[in-house]
Amino acid sequence: MRRADGRYRGQRPGGGLTAEQVILLSLVALTAILLLTMRANSAWTGMSCGEQIHQALCVAKDWD
Repeated sequence: MRRADGRYRGQRPGGGLTAEQVILLSLVALTAILLLTMRANSAWTGMSCGEQIHQALCVAKDWD
Protein backbone atom coordinates (compact mmCIF):
# COMPACT_ATOMS: atom_id res chain seq x y z
CA MET A 1 0.00 0.00 0.00
CA ARG A 2 1.32 3.42 -0.93
CA ARG A 3 1.78 6.17 1.56
CA ALA A 4 -0.08 9.40 1.05
CA ASP A 5 2.59 11.94 0.36
CA GLY A 6 0.42 15.04 0.16
CA ARG A 7 0.65 15.56 -3.58
CA TYR A 8 -2.78 14.16 -4.46
CA ARG A 9 -5.39 16.89 -4.36
CA GLY A 10 -8.39 15.07 -5.80
CA GLN A 11 -10.05 15.89 -9.08
CA ARG A 12 -9.38 19.29 -10.48
CA PRO A 13 -12.48 21.38 -11.11
CA GLY A 14 -13.49 21.47 -14.74
CA GLY A 15 -13.45 24.69 -16.68
CA GLY A 16 -16.57 26.56 -17.60
CA LEU A 17 -19.27 28.56 -15.93
CA THR A 18 -20.95 27.75 -12.65
CA ALA A 19 -24.72 27.47 -12.39
CA GLU A 20 -24.97 30.92 -10.81
CA GLN A 21 -22.95 32.46 -13.62
CA VAL A 22 -25.18 30.83 -16.25
CA ILE A 23 -28.33 32.15 -14.54
CA LEU A 24 -26.88 35.64 -14.28
CA LEU A 25 -25.74 35.60 -17.90
CA SER A 26 -29.18 34.49 -19.09
CA LEU A 27 -30.89 37.24 -17.06
CA VAL A 28 -28.54 39.85 -18.50
CA ALA A 29 -29.16 38.56 -22.03
CA LEU A 30 -32.95 38.54 -21.60
CA THR A 31 -32.90 42.05 -20.14
CA ALA A 32 -30.79 43.31 -23.04
CA ILE A 33 -33.14 41.71 -25.57
CA LEU A 34 -36.16 43.25 -23.85
CA LEU A 35 -34.60 46.71 -23.73
CA LEU A 36 -33.52 46.58 -27.37
CA THR A 37 -37.00 45.46 -28.41
CA MET A 38 -38.63 48.25 -26.43
CA ARG A 39 -36.22 50.78 -27.92
CA ALA A 40 -37.01 49.65 -31.47
CA ASN A 41 -40.73 49.67 -30.68
CA SER A 42 -40.50 53.21 -29.31
CA ALA A 43 -39.08 54.35 -32.65
CA TRP A 44 -42.08 52.86 -34.45
CA THR A 45 -44.88 53.87 -32.07
CA GLY A 46 -43.55 57.11 -30.62
CA MET A 47 -44.07 55.90 -27.03
CA SER A 48 -41.14 55.96 -24.64
CA CYS A 49 -40.00 52.84 -22.80
CA GLY A 50 -41.67 54.03 -19.60
CA GLU A 51 -44.96 54.62 -21.44
CA GLN A 52 -44.75 51.14 -22.93
CA ILE A 53 -44.26 49.56 -19.50
CA HIS A 54 -47.15 51.59 -18.07
CA GLN A 55 -49.36 50.60 -21.00
CA ALA A 56 -48.44 46.91 -20.66
CA LEU A 57 -48.84 46.67 -16.88
CA CYS A 58 -51.53 49.17 -15.91
CA VAL A 59 -53.69 49.88 -18.94
CA ALA A 60 -53.86 46.72 -21.07
CA LYS A 61 -54.66 44.22 -18.26
CA ASP A 62 -54.59 41.22 -20.58
CA TRP A 63 -54.52 38.88 -17.61
CA ASP A 64 -58.20 39.58 -16.75
